[in-house]
Formats: sequence, structure tokens, C-alpha cells
Amino acid sequence: MKQKTIVFLTISVLIFIGCNEGVNKSNNSLFPTDFDIKSQKQGVNAITQSMPSIMVFPSDGMLKRLGYLKEINNQGIEGYDRQYQQALIDDQSLKFAIAVIEEEFAKIGFPLDNLEQTLKQIAVSDAVDEMTDISKDLRAELLNTARPDYIIELDYNLITDPKSRNLNRSLMYSIKALDVYTNKTIASISKTNVGKEQTDNDAATLIKEAFPDSFHDFRSQITQHYADLLANGIEITLRLATINSSGVAIDDYCGDKEIGERIIEWMKDNTVNQTYKMSKNTSSEMFFTNVRVYLQDEKGQKYTAYDFANNLKNEIITGCGLDVSNKTQSIGDALVIIKGTR
Repeated sequence: MKQKTIVFLTISVLIFIGCNEGVNKSNNSLFPTDFDIKSQKQGVNAITQSMPSIMVFPSDGMLKRLGYLKEINNQGIEGYDRQYQQALIDDQSLKFAIAVIEEEFAKIGFPLDNLEQTLKQIAVSDAVDEMTDISKDLRAELLNTARPDYIIELDYNLITDPKSRNLNRSLMYSIKALDVYTNKTIASISKTNVGKEQTDNDAATLIKEAFPDSFHDFRSQITQHYADLLANGIEITLRLATINSSGVAIDDYCGDKEIGERIIEWMKDNTVNQTYKMSKNTSSEMFFTNVRVYLQDEKGQKYTAYDFANNLKNEIITGCGLDVSNKTQSIGDALVIIKGTR
């Protein structure tokens, strides 16, 4: 009996080891092999690079109708106070409508940056900034935190038909995809009289019913535009300026060349196909539009106007020994300030 037991256990162990080795070499293992992990990493990286990320926002017009957009004056500059967080807390219909749109994009693998979660992420830094009296544009801060490739801007309005016996409501809505770097519209959908013949309508339900019918063409326009960005770079602007007290002019010499000449050389080396347009060139400011820079850096990470400005800033500090700051806030508008000599 003991011999039979020992034989049985020995055979069982050998079978387990053999199966375990076989399974690890195959795709049926409960545990991923090194090959599986490597393949998955490559697959995820390929998807990440081929699919643009999106963030869904309520439009400024919608925020204003709901009472969550206020005009402000910051040191003579007109701007807006966008109260996204409060709008999402108070208006559940808006929150659900955003979720409906996110769901359609998620189904086909678009990476999502959720507005509400990003707002929570920057809440702590906002609290610190309020104590130090730092003024910021919330929309710009959201985009710089999440760094999506596209904004999906939602606007809708439920309209009650006064002639209807049951006071039926129909939905009018528009959904636009905006390039975050240029703020240009690259895809859009507009619908009116959605759900006109139905009763007990709500915005999220009607959008959920109507949006999928137009979604294929909508997302195709986005992916085509993104393919162009991957091939030809994103479009940003660059402003380089000196402060009045700097004692530095852009036509001053840095070594054997003027600072402005060095900037032009650097632009040629660091733009896609040397694509840029110089719109202003004075002793105190240089301004470039239509600046094409690569969407990703050598590590495959997102590359924005802030990163571009940072590289230029370091070049000027190293090459000319000047005191330079990167004051970029917008994701698509680079701002470099020369403050003086070091």
C-alpha cells in the first residue's frame, strides 16, 4: 500500500511539472510567460501610439446657459471662470451625457481622460495656488494635466413643444472634436428634433440613441487627422520675448551670432521639415505661427508646446548664458521669456 502511494505521488508530481512546463510555453497558461508579457507591452504601446486620447467637455455656451460660466477680469485681461466641477455635481444629466459619449469611444479602444477625475487630481494644487494668489485658466490647467489629443465638446438643449398635449421635449445637440493644440474643429455632429415623438425624454438617453448612428464618420475624421499629426507633427505657436528690465535685446550678439539668428538655427533643427512662419521679429520679441513639432518625443511620450519651450529655454541658457523662463500655460502656445543675464 505504501509503495502504491509513493508511486502515485511520484507520478502526480511528474505530471504536474510536465503540465506546468508545457502550459508556460503555450498560450493556455493561467500565468503569462515572458513572451506573453513582452508581446502585450508591444501591443499596448502600438495601440497607444495609433489611437488618440480624448477628453469630453461641456461647451462654454452650455456652461453659460446652466449658470456655470462667469466673465472675469484679471489685470485688464478678459477671461472666463469655468465651474466644471460644480456643474457636474449639480447637473446629473450633464454627467451622464458625457459618460454616454465616453462609452462609445471606449468601445473601440480610444484612451479616455475623464474630466471629473482630472478635476479631482488638480484640486490640491489649486488649493495651494489660491493661498499664493496664483491665477490660472482651469481649462488650460486641465489640458496640461491630462494632455489629451482631442477635446470632444458637448452642447445640448432640451426644448419643450408648447403645442404638444403632453408637453413633449425634443433634443438639439452638437458634438465637436477640437485639436487641443490649435483649437480648430476637425469633426462635428449636429442634430435637431431628436426624440420629438417620444415622451419622458432626457438628454443622456436621447444622445445614447442618436449618437452611435453618426459615430463612425465622426471618429473616422478624428483618426485621419491624428494620422496626419503622427506623420507631419502638431501645430503650435512660439513667442520669445524680453522683459523691459532685462537689459537684453534679441539682436544682441551671443558669441559670433545674434540671439535671433541662433533661435532661427535652433528652429530649423527642431521643427518638422523646418515648418514654421515668423510673424514678428523685433529687438524685444519674436513670434512664430504654424510651428510643426513632433507629437511624441524619442521615448514615445506626449510632446507639447511646454516641452518645446523648455528645450529652447535650455538651449538659450546653455548657449548664451542668459536668465530664461518657460512661461507656457496653454498646451499649444509656447512662451519663453528672457529676464536678463546670469
